[in-house]
Amino acid sequence: MLAPLSADPWDLAERLLERFGSIGALIDASEAELRQCAHPGERWVDVFLAIRQLLRDGIREQVLRTPLGKDRKGMERYLLETMGCLRRERMIAIMADRSGFIISEEIVAEGGEGEIQVSPRALFGRALSLDARRMLIAHNHPSGSAEPSASDISQTRDLVSQAERLGVLVDDHLVVGRREVVSMRERGLM
Repeated sequence: MLAPLSADPWDLAERLLERFGSIGALIDASEAELRQCAHPGERWVDVFLAIRQLLRDGIREQVLRTPLGKDRKGMERYLLETMGCLRRERMIAIMADRSGFIISEEIVAEGGEGEIQVSPRALFGRALSLDARRMLIAHNHPSGSAEPSASDISQTRDLVSQAERLGVLVDDHLVVGRREVVSMRERGLM
C-alpha cells in the first residue's frame, strides 16, 4: 500500500509504526511530526497530508448537508475523526438555522488538558450574528475518556440557560473521547 509513496515501502511502514505506535496515532500526527520521519528526498508527507485532508473534508461535507440531529452516526464519525485524538482540549459549536441546516462550525474555546472555559459572549455573539437558532456543542477530552465531568455538566447547564434566554436551542453537548462520543442530552445531564 505504501509502494507509491516510497522506494522502500517496508522501511517507511517500519519507521512510521516505530515512531507513532499505531495507525490511529499516525493519522492524527502533525505535519511537523510526519516530516521528522521522512528521509531527504521523500515526498510521501505531502501526499499523505492531502489524502488525509480530502477524507476529512468528505466526512465534514456529509455532516454539513444533513440537518442537525438527523445523522447521529455521521456526526460521531466526524467528531471522532476531527477531535478524538487532539492533544489539547477544544470546544466547537455547530450552528444551524431554525430548520436545522448547518450555517457554521466555530471553534469557541481551546485549552490544555483538563478544563476549558468558553466565553458565552463570544459563543452567543457569533450565533446571533449568524441568526443561528439551534446549535450543537462538542468538546474533546484529551485523556481519551468521553465521560462528562462535573465541570462539563455545570458549564453546559449554564450555557443552555443562557441560550434559552436568547432564543437559541442547544440540541446537545457531545463529549468526544478517543473511541466514543457521549451525548449529555441522552444522559439527562442538560
